[in-house]
This record gives sequence, C-alpha cells and structure tokens, in this order.
Amino acid sequence: MSDRYNPTTRALNLSSFHNSFPGKSFYIPLSRSTVMQKVVEIILEHIPEVVAIDLSNNQIFALEPLVPYIDRLQNLTILYLNNNKITNMRYLSKLKGLPLVELKMEGNVVCADLG
Repeated sequence: MSDRYNPTTRALNLSSFHNSFPGKSFYIPLSRSTVMQKVVEIILEHIPEVVAIDLSNNQIFALEPLVPYIDRLQNLTILYLNNNKITNMRYLSKLKGLPLVELKMEGNVVCADLG
C-alpha cells in the first residue's frame, strides 16, 4: 500500500484496489466487508495521520465496515467514493462522526436517484 500513499499530502489512493495485484492469483475487493475492515486496520496502524482516502471504483455498496473505526479516523477530512454501488442515502449516515469537509460520490446509483 505504500506506493499508493503520498506522505506530502497525507492522501491514500485506493481507487480500483482490486487491480493492485497484477499477475497474482487472488482477488481482494474492498466491496467485501472483511477486506475493507482489514485495510482500515492496516491504515490505522501504519498511517493514522491520513487525511484523504480515495475509495473510488471499488464496487462498494456498504459503508458499515468503516463504523467501528470512525473514532480513530478523526484526521480524515476528504473521502472519495466515486463510481461505487451506493444505492441509498441512509448508507451515508454510517459516516456520521467523521470530520469530512469533502465527500465525492459521483457515479453512484444514489446520485442518479437524486436527479
């Protein structure tokens, strides 16, 4: 994950995370709750100062895996969730408690429903 982290901007690019392992015989999608939880645990252990995370293009449909870590993600002010599978605004309530100043959601079903 270190090649996806920019220490100058404290930004972590996990966009299309499942494509991070070319030539490997495994598939690690962030849309699986257990994978997302493990990745967040690694982030908190190794780069707790992260202020921006790009989770775009990961087919994420649920944000529940972030809930147990919200209290520990208090530096996170930018979150990109573009082009995922989020279908309902109620899923965004799972982000309550994060000090977000920028949230991008373009390309999600919920955005199309809003008009």
